[in-house]
Amino acid sequence: MLFVYLAIIIFSIPGVMVLWSAIDVKSGKRERVQWKIPVILLLLFTVIGVSIQIYLDQKYNFPFLQTSVETIIAMSIIGLISGIIIFINFIITKTAGKRLPKSVHDPKTVNYLAAAFAIYFFITFFITLPTGKKIAFATSINQAIEATSTTTEAFPLVLVTSERECLPKNRSRCHDAPFNNQYFIKNNIGKTQEVQVKIRALNSNNQEMKVIDSNIMTLKPGEMRLVETEETNRDASIWNQYSFQTDGRVTNYQHMLRHRDPE
Repeated sequence: MLFVYLAIIIFSIPGVMVLWSAIDVKSGKRERVQWKIPVILLLLFTVIGVSIQIYLDQKYNFPFLQTSVETIIAMSIIGLISGIIIFINFIITKTAGKRLPKSVHDPKTVNYLAAAFAIYFFITFFITLPTGKKIAFATSINQAIEATSTTTEAFPLVLVTSERECLPKNRSRCHDAPFNNQYFIKNNIGKTQEVQVKIRALNSNNQEMKVIDSNIMTLKPGEMRLVETEETNRDASIWNQYSFQTDGRVTNYQHMLRHRDPE
């Protein structure tokens, strides 16, 4: 989640600059909200984010776009938030708005605010979060490649990440959030095989937290991929997927594996 946090922080800088400027206007320190530099910065960050995604897509064969399910969810959230703002603005304008001075309620300003929120959340869902998550998943792949490069096992299995997907400051939510575990497996033999692995996940005290079977996966010679189980969300983009979840962090594990020639 480190790369996701960094992406959110970086892309939030222009918004913080506009907010800070608006506070200065409200207190009389400025005459107008300074928006040109924040907009230029946001455009620059967007171009950099898209460039990073294109590079990762080409290097790791990631799909550039999210899945249709994720796109529908993101667009629904954007439409809902913007729609609520516009609807409330419409109601206030038609009722008490005519009696309110523009310093208290300016319909045009509110509509601009709704458009700004829509643009911000669009960039967040389609640029910021995918950029951070693609970097994180590419890092996981590199760690798995390094971990499996020195072994002579026919099908090495490696746990790369076991972490919660939540903001550390939200302690109550983080405390209850499950751990997402990413396991990778590689085919080191010279022929395509169907592989299934049973994983016994252990905590720091070597206590069993979960035993789960993977799906039957077809691996080509030299291919490495994320271990998929019944908990893996196939409707999510590959960079949003995990093998399975546990209530605690997985620090150790045991596994049994079987493989066969494809039928």
